[in-house]
Amino acid sequence: DHPESSVNLLSSGMLAEIEAHLLAVEPRTDVVGLVIVSAKPGSFVAGADLKEFVAGLDRPAAEVVDTSRRGQELFQRLAAIPQVSVAAIDGICVGGGAELAAWCDRRVAVRQPKTQIGFPEVKLGLFPGWGGTARLPRMVGLANAVEIITGGESLSAGECYEMELINDLVADAKELVTAAVRMIRAEVASRAFMDDRERWSQPIAITETELGFLGATANAVIQQKTAGHYPAPLVALELLLEASMLDIDGALALERERFAPLFGSPENRGLLNVFFLQDRNKKQASGESGIESVAVVGAGTMGQGIAAVALRRGFDVVIDDARREGLASAERAIIDRAAFDRELKGADPAKVLELAPHVAASASRAQVASCDLVVEAIIEQAEAKHELFASLEKSLGESTILASNTSTLPITGLANGLKHADRFCGLHFFNPVHRMPLVEVIRGDQTSEATIERCVAFARGLGKSPVVVNDGPGFLVNRLLLPYMNEAAIMASEGISLEQIDRVAKGFGMPMGPIELHDVVGLDVCLHAGRVMREAFPDRVIETRILAALVDEGRLGQKNKKGFFDWRDKRGKLKKSASSDVEKLLEKYKLSADSHDVDLADRLMFPMLLEATRALDDGIVDDPRDVDLALILGIGFPPFRGGLFFWANQLGVEEIKSRLEKLAPLGDRFQPTPMIQKMHETGSKFY
Repeated sequence: DHPESSVNLLSSGMLAEIEAHLLAVEPRTDVVGLVIVSAKPGSFVAGADLKEFVAGLDRPAAEVVDTSRRGQELFQRLAAIPQVSVAAIDGICVGGGAELAAWCDRRVAVRQPKTQIGFPEVKLGLFPGWGGTARLPRMVGLANAVEIITGGESLSAGECYEMELINDLVADAKELVTAAVRMIRAEVASRAFMDDRERWSQPIAITETELGFLGATANAVIQQKTAGHYPAPLVALELLLEASMLDIDGALALERERFAPLFGSPENRGLLNVFFLQDRNKKQASGESGIESVAVVGAGTMGQGIAAVALRRGFDVVIDDARREGLASAERAIIDRAAFDRELKGADPAKVLELAPHVAASASRAQVASCDLVVEAIIEQAEAKHELFASLEKSLGESTILASNTSTLPITGLANGLKHADRFCGLHFFNPVHRMPLVEVIRGDQTSEATIERCVAFARGLGKSPVVVNDGPGFLVNRLLLPYMNEAAIMASEGISLEQIDRVAKGFGMPMGPIELHDVVGLDVCLHAGRVMREAFPDRVIETRILAALVDEGRLGQKNKKGFFDWRDKRGKLKKSASSDVEKLLEKYKLSADSHDVDLADRLMFPMLLEATRALDDGIVDDPRDVDLALILGIGFPPFRGGLFFWANQLGVEEIKSRLEKLAPLGDRFQPTPMIQKMHETGSKFY
């Protein structure tokens, strides 16, 4: 029971405590079993203490190896005590916690959604370093271990039971210790645990053919998922395959040897920064939202997505739309999405029955206005939104919050005419809502702090990561995304191939290229957003004719299968191909290109960085860390780079200035901003 934390972490202090318990238990002949159980409800052990990790990032490799060895030896000691050891798991059991549980003879867990067991170390640029790669494949099979360790995803208690990582399941945490004691009594009688100890210390029985097939298959899956940007999964795969032929001691020696080069690597540092960004966001002050019921006006894609997430998280939901005929089907879609079960790969019928009474298609605007929060998700036109707000506000309760899901229209402008503008703000969700974790909570000039706090708490109640943003064109994420996409359109207009532009962006680590992203978002949407930004910042947004020309030709992107690329269905997925029509339009509206030889990745990324410094100076957010988290969660900025400003910190301001000088012939948009000039003079960093 870690006294200074809401969860248990395997800090050096806790490891010493475990060692002291083992020293006390080992010699006792009156003790037949050892149960490891957490005193914190819903949490067993949430991994290692990452603050200790960060403090040691610059240690020599020999010290890293030694730290790994000490953890391995402690857990081996646990595995060798004369008594039967059982891990009694309630809730989160990941990382070092999962290794601790794996080194016990047996495991019993509470069968409910909050029980999650996994080895997520690859998400930090590492792999298990306290014996997990040696122990797990000998317990659950090499193929299972490869999937668990290289994928980094947690498993439910039921999934772990099926592969015999968990030996018994209980329905309630109150039954855990009783079940563990019962298991110990059975093991003492059968001595089966001693047979397993012997078996788990030996090489794994697998043929060379099976090993080769597993390696080739897993390698292909990893390469497809990581695009070569994350070395840890491939190193872990090689380690697991090679160590399978060794006994446990040989496997442990190989684990600590391969672990050391990853510790403190650029990817490890970047991913650790992302962890702390998310941890900081979770810990930022947030009270109760006071919101129990939510109305969503607009039953389109975004409206249904917001409603489904709210319903799944226990809110009563009302869905409304001017097109009444579509409400019944929207209601069904919302319930099915909210009741989705990962294991069933579809809606859980029992969950459907449970959720159905908590969602309703509105019978009147009064029913909408009676909710604690009303979220507008209609067409992106200021006039339509003003008309809706005027019709709603007169019926709103005294504490009801009115929010807009607008992605471009200024919140302060939308508040014009409202009598209670203090209870109006932006709640900008990202598409698809059920997957995208970011919510921009946007403060207008008249929005009260109480409204912001309630909406932040509401977003957290949805399981999202809220970032508070002050009002301004494009808010935060879209303001920084548009210069990147605009530069891609300029490059395309200069004759750089669409494929090359996207390849460069993906080579940097972006999840998709900016040209493909235009098609995914919709060229008409991009054109509208670009005009908003150009009106706001005419000095640095370069107009290209190509977007307007494509829209005029009816090429809107994936939604009508014609954009920068042609799109066609192939086995349920959209596949792109080059379009001769687009090539002709690009030639027709070609821009003169400067012959200056520049790095194309820098050309794409530096407009985003420069705009981010301006957004900070404009007070859109107060902290560079908010920018980094928002871009990672909102547009998929590569996590292994740690965030936009973290990446810039690694480059250093001297290098940034040097690269901007090379880009300078392309135009004033690549001039260093006042913030960068000042940092260069003072030698300071972003954070």
